Amino acid sequence: MQSTAFRAMGTDVELFVDDWLTGPELSALACGLERSIRRYERIFSRFDPASDLSRLNRLAGTWTQVPPELDEVLKLAAHWFQKTRGYFDPFIGEDMRRIGYSVSFDQLNVTVEPILSSTRVPPVVPPVEFGPNGAVRLRPGYEIDLGGIAKGYIVARAASELRAQGIRNFALSAGGDVQVMSDGEPWPVRVANPFGEDEPIGTLWVTRGGVATSGTYKRRWQTPSGRVMHHLLDPFTGLAADTDVVSASVCADELTTAEVLAKVALLLGADRGTQYLRAAREAGVCASFLIATTKGDVIPCN
Repeated sequence: MQSTAFRAMGTDVELFVDDWLTGPELSALACGLERSIRRYERIFSRFDPASDLSRLNRLAGTWTQVPPELDEVLKLAAHWFQKTRGYFDPFIGEDMRRIGYSVSFDQLNVTVEPILSSTRVPPVVPPVEFGPNGAVRLRPGYEIDLGGIAKGYIVARAASELRAQGIRNFALSAGGDVQVMSDGEPWPVRVANPFGEDEPIGTLWVTRGGVATSGTYKRRWQTPSGRVMHHLLDPFTGLAADTDVVSASVCADELTTAEVLAKVALLLGADRGTQYLRAAREAGVCASFLIATTKGDVIPCN
């Protein structure tokens, strides 16, 4: 097993390759992978004022041409907004800024007390319109934060590019998102322990597909008044979600699907989230899952 890693998208990106590569081949592969992910970052980053997403947010109310990748993910996000009845809501960027999450987590200013009230009116339908040739219009009063679904899309696209280069057996990981490509045996994807211990809470086995984890235990901070905040907002209140799920990990054919299901399950809470994922599994939407709760329980797919 060979591996390489670099920092991007505010997290560690790691590539694990089971094919044999020479040192120069692995270095060239890593350089190409990093270059590709940096290009996607310039499209989707909410923290980069020069990104295509930031430009769309600034031009809310007007028709704006966006790259095909952004058009594709926005349509996917709008689809999941409707399918989850607003539990998956990427149109919450203004409230992310309000709680202080206006820069990448590495640069977050924890010395400023955020505004802990919200006048948010959740949209009933996606506040975005799509025209021909990549034209998009965002309704005024909303900002888009594609967050996890964009990260899942980037990882999956980068993995497809590696596959096209002839790499057959590998796993690409970025901050809780893992895309596996294998022509042979399933790969073990170990789910990180959210309770501060080294041992994983479980393993999901994947041949071709993605595993996404949504959790409140990692990107969290304490305000000067002592209040603990995290980055996962309840779309119906605009405030940090009050949930008894510490982490939800989902395996699905599409990494973007796993991203959405994991986040919705976390927002629903342990009981309803488990029911939701079991129904998704019975419908063939996901393959397996693990939920960890604030009580220290681990609920596996069964």
